[in-house]
Amino acid sequence: MTNNIIIFLHLMAAAVAIGSMVFSVILLLPSMEKIPIQKNSEEHSHPYKLVELLAPTVFTSLLILIGTGIYYLLENYTGQMGLKPGYYNLFGMKLICVVVAFFLSLYQTFNLRAGIANLDLSPENRGLVPKTIQQIKKTTILILIVFSLAVFFGIWLARF
Repeated sequence: MTNNIIIFLHLMAAAVAIGSMVFSVILLLPSMEKIPIQKNSEEHSHPYKLVELLAPTVFTSLLILIGTGIYYLLENYTGQMGLKPGYYNLFGMKLICVVVAFFLSLYQTFNLRAGIANLDLSPENRGLVPKTIQQIKKTTILILIVFSLAVFFGIWLARF
């Protein structure tokens, strides 16, 4: 029963991470770029609000994925002896993808996003917002690619 709950949490965190990245970066941000530029302050713009929510959501989902993955491995370690050849190669590739996605998300959440946070306290950063949003968009696309590879390797591992 515990394994089913852990697997459910693991898969839901993956769905939230991939779904939020696809929705925001591939669907929503390009459509927002077609809207005329707003003259109000940067902290009330739609791309800024979207980025403000996206980075912590993806980072939290990655933390949940890492936590549930480690817990599942620790609980079921003895059942994973004698697996088919190639399992640990794929597992290693998956872990590399997860680590890269984690550090990219960490950079995005705590470096890029923090640089333009609290614009009312540091108004000199207002000029950095459009450039930083574009960097966050590029970083999110990289995270999406690496994270999708990790999910692909995870699905492939289910065959073993």
